[in-house]
Amino acid sequence: ADMGGLKFFCTSVDEPAGDMEFMDACMEAMNEKSDPTQEERKGGSGAIGKMIFSAGDHQLGIVAYVPDHLKDEIDAIEWIRKVLALFDGKLEDGSNKVYARGTIKADGDANKFPLKMKEPCITEAISYLKGKSLFPDADSDDDEMVFGDDDFPS
Repeated sequence: ADMGGLKFFCTSVDEPAGDMEFMDACMEAMNEKSDPTQEERKGGSGAIGKMIFSAGDHQLGIVAYVPDHLKDEIDAIEWIRKVLALFDGKLEDGSNKVYARGTIKADGDANKFPLKMKEPCITEAISYLKGKSLFPDADSDDDEMVFGDDDFPS
């Protein structure tokens, strides 16, 4: 992001298994300042907005983070609500413009399984970002020039 790259990303975290406290810990770790002196760098993505997803047996947990410098471009509550609406999820109390949490409860009778709901939710989150021009659209190759073997004389 600091060099004009990605502003946002969406990813899945397995270990929390839908537990919201563990998901908060994951988000905190991702946003931690990285120590360049360490051999194995951790964190360092605090300047990048993100939405993380974790599927457990009982629910799909979702956490959205928007860094301060991007809060005028996107609202975390609006973003997560769009995703939660897919499967009638619930926004957690305490959510705000820069940090929002939500859950979609498992319901076998309604064919709602966290693992199966995760991918469509990630797709919806990315579509929302693309709609606001905050995520690179793979279809727009306008700024890239592609050369083949025929373009270079031998």
